[in-house]
Parts: sequence; C-alpha cells; structure tokens
Amino acid sequence: MINNKTVLFFFPIVLLSQPVIAKEKVSMNDFITNPSLWVNGNIGFGYINNNVNLYEKSINTVSPSININIGYDFNRYIGIYSGYNLIDSMTDNNSINIFSLGFKGNLPLYKRWSIFGKVGMSYLNGNTSSYNSSGSLGFGFEYKVTNSISTQFGYDYYQNLELKKSSVGLSKIYWGMTYRFGQVTLPIIKLQQVDIVETTISDVSVLIRKNYIISFPTGKSILDNEDKSVLAELLEVMHKFPEVNAKITGRADATGNALINDKISKSRSLSVYRYLISHGISSDRLIREWLSDSSPIDSNSSKNSELERSVQIILY
Repeated sequence: MINNKTVLFFFPIVLLSQPVIAKEKVSMNDFITNPSLWVNGNIGFGYINNNVNLYEKSINTVSPSININIGYDFNRYIGIYSGYNLIDSMTDNNSINIFSLGFKGNLPLYKRWSIFGKVGMSYLNGNTSSYNSSGSLGFGFEYKVTNSISTQFGYDYYQNLELKKSSVGLSKIYWGMTYRFGQVTLPIIKLQQVDIVETTISDVSVLIRKNYIISFPTGKSILDNEDKSVLAELLEVMHKFPEVNAKITGRADATGNALINDKISKSRSLSVYRYLISHGISSDRLIREWLSDSSPIDSNSSKNSELERSVQIILY
C-alpha cells in the first residue's frame, strides 16, 4: 500500500521531470510565460479526512477557507511559493492558521491549459499556542486568460496535523485567481488606416496584432478548433482593413528527414492558406512559403520544439 511518506518522496521527482514530458503535448501560441513573480488568492473549504469528529464534538468536519500565496516561477515548469491559509471555526469556534513553503511544478497540457503540483512544508497554529509542522502537497488545473491572469481549481492535503491531541489529515478544495507580473503583451504593429466619418477621410493610428503562430502536433497539418479561433481574430483584422496583407510561412521541427520536413511544412502552410481563402480573403493579399526546418523561428529551439512545428503569419 502506498502511504503518505511515499507520495511525498516521489512527488518532487514528478515535478522535475515535467520539462521532458511536456515537449510533445503543448501548443501555447503567444501564451508563453516569462520568469515572473506572482500573487494568488483563493477560496474554498477544508475538511478532516478521518473520524476524529466522532469523539471530539468541538471539531467541525468541514469549514470555509481563504488563502493568499506569493511565488516565483523560474520558467514555465518550476517555481517556489509561500502562503497563508485561514480555515475558519474548525476547533472550538477558533480558526486554524496554516503557513506553507515549498516548490511548485507546472505541466502545460494544451493551448492555455496546464496541470500543476505542489510539495512543501506547512506550519499550523490551531487550538494550542504552539506550532506543529506537517508535510503538504497539492495539485490542480490552471487556465491562462491572458499572459498575466489565470484561474485555477485545486486540491491541497496536509498530513499529520495535531488537532485536539489527535493526528489528522486535512484536505482543502479551492478555486482561485493568479496575477503574474512583468509578462509580455501580444505583439502589435502601428499602421496608418483610413477612417470615413461623414464623408471626411482622415488618417488615424490603429494598433493591431502583427504576428500569429499556429502550432501543430508532430507530423500533422490539420487545423483544430483552437487554431481556427486564432485565425478568426486574423480574419476580422483583414476584413476590416483590406489594405493589410499576410505572409504565411510553414515550418517543421528537425526530427524528420529533409523530404518529410519539406512536405509537412508545405502542407501546414497550405492548410492556413486555404482556410483564409475559404473565408473571403483574396489570394492577391496572401504570400505563402514553406521552409522545412531550414529557418527556425528561434535558433535556440530544441530539435523537436513545438514552436517550429508551426505556421507563422505576419501581417504587413
């Protein structure tokens, strides 16, 4: 049987292995997290995992909780965190205060979705004036609304907490929001456009996004619904500003041979080209090329980088 100590021992190994696991699964488009400081707030409820409440009537089984965390992500996979958690009225109508410190790992799943895990130590101050320590771990799902803002749903577990002279396991389920400082906004370009107001034509400055990247799984060139939602934004710009043109560049990563990479990069660029034409964009406004793996977007990309398995669309 796997006990809590076994889980706490192997959990850091899982976190540290995430960069290797994530390579083939993620397609983040422009949502790539830079190293950053972040703050998080969440609300939920905590509950005791054993039957201590059967003989300690002054201990509530379920109580509301509020949590504030601050942390730093070294990259998109590994970070550290510290937090304060208040669980209200669990012992003798008194609150439990939990202070935590540990490591946090993040595994990108698909587009803006990711799964995260936490492991660390927690210190509890409850029905006594002294503190007792506990191992803690947690996991959950995160959705990136923007580069800076995300929302999470998660589960935390604290083992062997001393409540009313009994050792109990404490669980918490929560929902929260995170803000990351210093994130890069989406790229924009300043163009001169024509605006007609009461038959008067004047030049105005308009900010639009310039660079779009559609990533593909290995060996694939079919657009999925998430890709089409990105292209919908591009189509809106091109329909609104008919003087804007687009250059479509297909690429492949370096894992295949030259013949395969040339074929797949051509197929990817053709998928985007045909999609734009089928939605009312004239071929005169489009330039299409495919570069195999000969001209990567990032010269420091790994051999099988998802960034290079892509079509890049630049408006001009």
